[in-house]
Amino acid sequence: MIIPCEIASKSVIPAIRAMVARELIEQYGMKQEQVAVRLGVTQAAVSKYQHQVRGEAIQLESAPEVQRMSRDIASMLSKSPSPIAVSQKLCQACTDVRALGLMCETCHKVDQAWDVEHCTICFGNHSCSELVSIEPGSIGKYRRIPIRT
Repeated sequence: MIIPCEIASKSVIPAIRAMVARELIEQYGMKQEQVAVRLGVTQAAVSKYQHQVRGEAIQLESAPEVQRMSRDIASMLSKSPSPIAVSQKLCQACTDVRALGLMCETCHKVDQAWDVEHCTICFGNHSCSELVSIEPGSIGKYRRIPIRT
């Protein structure tokens, strides 16, 4: 059994990092080495993000909310933020992506036995609720798997 947090760590986080890396390179003129230091990854990883070889397990670019999040994170990283502030932003982005229902299909692909249709894990309470918030209007907005009650 693979839990949603594992799937998020292997799909959502790399996808967000890829979007942020491309934003830092294209909009802020940063070099791959600079981006790597800011994101805490290798220069090779940034190259793969830039050329869409890594971070493509889940498609997030079509959601305006995720584009806004990645721009905000890139803006933060273009300065010299604290690692904790960056971690909070990335955690919030991951939580929001999940709450928007953008990860449901990926969960289903990873584990066909998972009852994705009735799963509400990503839409509920989280242990990090003091740090993150989910707007009620956004919950499941992009979920394409119907919920039968």
